[in-house]
Amino acid sequence: MQLFGDRILIRKATKNDAAFIFRLLNQASFKDNIADKKITDLHDAEMYIETAFLAPYRESLFSPYVVCLRQEPFIQIGVCGLYKRPNLHFPDLGYAYLDEYTGFGYASEAAKLIINFAKKELRLKYLCALTNPKNKTSINLLLNCGFNLETQILLSQEQGISNLYLQKLS
Repeated sequence: MQLFGDRILIRKATKNDAAFIFRLLNQASFKDNIADKKITDLHDAEMYIETAFLAPYRESLFSPYVVCLRQEPFIQIGVCGLYKRPNLHFPDLGYAYLDEYTGFGYASEAAKLIINFAKKELRLKYLCALTNPKNKTSINLLLNCGFNLETQILLSQEQGISNLYLQKLS
């Protein structure tokens, strides 16, 4: 799958993205707002890509994708995609970006592309989204993309309490 926005490209990850994934997952903002994935070197990042990206690609379209700036060379700036968690009724929109690329609207552009893909290509009726209740930037993005706060849930001790948002797509 590839999706093209005005300024971004969303594509499948490869093991060549290991240095980017290592950097993204080791940002303090990622660890604070999502979780510490315990990625300590490039080998760990490659293994993470295999389990979190490549294995889901083989099974379904519910997986994360790499978001790149749409200019040569394509610079990886974040990840965005759909996840199917066993304890949620609907797939959820997930995303994370390198700190230096936040605040420019890239996350919003990518989220809208993924939401449109979920609606038109996958014909989903609903999407969920989760965020740390303290992450005001993420909360604003979800509200601006048409999500509504439903409740708070505990998916795992690792992640702690999350706000659960819902959007009706049809």
